[in-house]
Amino acid sequence: MQQERIKSIIRIIQDYCFNYSTGYLASEFTLSIASKVENCIVLKNLNLNKLNQITKKRDDFYKANDIDFYVFNKGLFKKLNYELSFYNYDTFFDILKRFKQKMENGNARPFKKENTSEDHFRCVLNVYLDRETFCESCTSSGNSDIIIPSEKAVIETKLWRGIENYNSGLLELNDYLDKTGYSDGYYIIFDYLKNRNEIIKQKGEIFIDKFKNREFYIIFIMMNTIRPSKIYSESKKKLYA
Repeated sequence: MQQERIKSIIRIIQDYCFNYSTGYLASEFTLSIASKVENCIVLKNLNLNKLNQITKKRDDFYKANDIDFYVFNKGLFKKLNYELSFYNYDTFFDILKRFKQKMENGNARPFKKENTSEDHFRCVLNVYLDRETFCESCTSSGNSDIIIPSEKAVIETKLWRGIENYNSGLLELNDYLDKTGYSDGYYIIFDYLKNRNEIIKQKGEIFIDKFKNREFYIIFIMMNTIRPSKIYSESKKKLYA
């Protein structure tokens, strides 16, 4: 899915460059920004300012073709928005984000911290995924958490136990991808803390992290999130207090 989306983005940018008569460095420009644009689309935060940030390092392209940076980018952003609107990209990352929402909206209640292990979460996630999966599959480096052949992806799951625990998960996930030859790594961390941990404070609960020249999709699932129904009942108590 990721490769198909990147190919579409490359085609759209190349078409725009061709129609804009930018003959110099167009291929280099396209290839240098396509994956970054794709990341923004996955995170649903692509806007004109983001596109400007992505392309500002390619000043050589704009100068070689004697074009206005802002005018060119405004047109490119419109074309990307228009063309991509015809694609229904319900990505694997979107499916995992919905799993986060479901867990935080009440489905996490049965999983008490004192009697829940990573195995419990792996089993629940494995059942949730509408894919053929291999849970705790054996690789030459040990057991990976969940392998999804149709997505060429590996999922690593962990309970949050601090920054060292977080980094070790990235290391393991990177190793699994090396051994399997798959392209996409997803890292899901179940966090029972009531306060936001240091990673979330810096990067948020959903983001893309870079490790050893690879990009990994990170999702923190907050196990102590207050359910919407409880928020409503608490607000009623305060109203009538």
